[in-house]
Amino acid sequence: MLPCQLRKAIVLLLLLGFCSARSFAFPTLDTNAIKANIKTVTDSVTINPAFAKDLASRTLKESQQINYPWGIFMNTLALGSIAYNNGEREQAIKLHQTALAYGRAHGFKQKEAIVLSNLAKDYGGSGDTKKAIALYHEAMKVAQEINDSAQIGISLQGLGQTYSNIGYAEEAIKYCSQAAEIFIKKEKYSSLRFSYNHIASAYINLSRFDSAYKYIWLSKHAYDATGTRVPQMDFYMNMAICCDSLKMKDSAVYYFEKVIIAAREVNDEIALQPALAYLAIKEAEAGNTTKAIKYYKEALLLTEKFNNLEGSISITGSLAKLYAKNGDYVNAYEYALKEAAFREDYINQEKINAVTALNAKFEKQQLQYEFDKKTAATALANQQKIAKRNMLLYGFVALALLLGVVIIFVIKSFRQKAIITANKNEQLKQRLLLTQMNPHFIFNSVDNIQSLIHSNKDEEAINYLTKFSKLTRQILENSRENYIGLDEELNMLDNYMNIQKLLYNNNFTHKVTVDEGIDPEAVLLPPMLTQPFIENAIRHGLKHKKEGGIIHVRFYMKAQQLFFEVTDNGTGLAEKETAEGQRSLSTQITWERLESIASDKKITIHTLNITGENNTIQGVKTFFEIPYSYN
Repeated sequence: MLPCQLRKAIVLLLLLGFCSARSFAFPTLDTNAIKANIKTVTDSVTINPAFAKDLASRTLKESQQINYPWGIFMNTLALGSIAYNNGEREQAIKLHQTALAYGRAHGFKQKEAIVLSNLAKDYGGSGDTKKAIALYHEAMKVAQEINDSAQIGISLQGLGQTYSNIGYAEEAIKYCSQAAEIFIKKEKYSSLRFSYNHIASAYINLSRFDSAYKYIWLSKHAYDATGTRVPQMDFYMNMAICCDSLKMKDSAVYYFEKVIIAAREVNDEIALQPALAYLAIKEAEAGNTTKAIKYYKEALLLTEKFNNLEGSISITGSLAKLYAKNGDYVNAYEYALKEAAFREDYINQEKINAVTALNAKFEKQQLQYEFDKKTAATALANQQKIAKRNMLLYGFVALALLLGVVIIFVIKSFRQKAIITANKNEQLKQRLLLTQMNPHFIFNSVDNIQSLIHSNKDEEAINYLTKFSKLTRQILENSRENYIGLDEELNMLDNYMNIQKLLYNNNFTHKVTVDEGIDPEAVLLPPMLTQPFIENAIRHGLKHKKEGGIIHVRFYMKAQQLFFEVTDNGTGLAEKETAEGQRSLSTQITWERLESIASDKKITIHTLNITGENNTIQGVKTFFEIPYSYN
């Protein structure tokens, strides 16, 4: 028997040895387990995001407990991607920024481009496209340094998608085409499919549907090469849009029906909205009112669920018109009120309270017009009944009453035509006001003001803010008037172009001239007719000029008629643009206003290239006649 104290000492030594062995062996086992968990998280992010988030959170804590850098980095990166997929943009940015800083501190260069691309996607989803574009370029630079062609392709595709989201279709096509070349070489068909989809969408936005049709089929071939058998939602949707634009109506209906089937199969309620709305329109055109209303209502539930205010406005407006057409004025009135409510919410989101007042005024006038029309129809019907009932007894009186009814009917008709014309003009003015006070212009202006403030350029910021507030007031005040003085129009245009020069880094100069013989204070003209064409000259005519741009605005008289003309020294119009006469939304609205104002004659908007020696293009000129009167 060993002494008691000796036995205790031996037991203590054995325990210490066992603990020491555990302290050296355990981290090795844990790091292997963590690596396995990281792979499981990566495989589960899209299939089972809730499980992936829980596993990544637990594995991150374990990595922090044993101070395992790779585990900390990879699980933070995974949690950022999961947050993005869940719509938690701010959380995703925070996690990806943490992963980027941690990865750089520990030399994980091979993953840096991936984190930068994810961070770019986060900012793009949050609306900060300038930051997103800068991060994609940084990611591409890092990928080039380590010769990671696959990641270069992902960065190029991200750039293309970002440019597509902000309406730069040509840039989207350029970057996605470069990405597609890389994915073809790497045989990454899943990524290739998304590049082709973005290119197809860009061509759709450019109204080049033949090219879009080609890339839609290329995306399908790339998808088939992946061996996946999940319904091809994007293929059906793009084909439906393209076929509709190419006047292949039956094919469009077929593909929208396929969209609905596939969307319900995978529970994709986002894709269901446009498909249901399109089929509703087609059923309404075919006279199938019941089916049309059913589709519209199902689509409305989805637009309300996802807070798609534009979709809700369109659908409720269509339902109101459909019910009114079928004589159901109760439901027509109900959906007209819903449309007004959605319009109000939409305008509030864009922070244009003045437009809300104008829209409410229009809705009130529209409802008043419908009420007057119904009242007139009821009164006419009653008078006709009275005339018929008393015709035999009071021949002469009945004839007089009939004549009175006819006179009243004529007066009502003229009044109704006047109301329709006034409402149409009011609607066009509101639509044009929305294009002039568009969120893109407002947010860019506010962003520039903030940048000047952050750069301690207080005087420039105050000057810019003064001009911007003055322009906003001018647009809102003029929108209430049917006619304004030419001097007021000139003042607003000069202020508008000064703000545009600040937005475009002073890459152009402008000049406004009024020919002799025109008194700007005496000439009255409809407001907001000229600004859309000046905007087109700046945005499209000078888009390739970094400096030296010139915008010349001129008002002149010809054959006792007032004309407006704007010229630029840009690259000119392509032959296709000249032939097809492509117009922006704002210029289309202006054209409709001109038709409404000058209903007694046809006014043509002329847009043509300015050519010099040897037919070289030196810019674009747009001119048209403006209806006017003297004060």
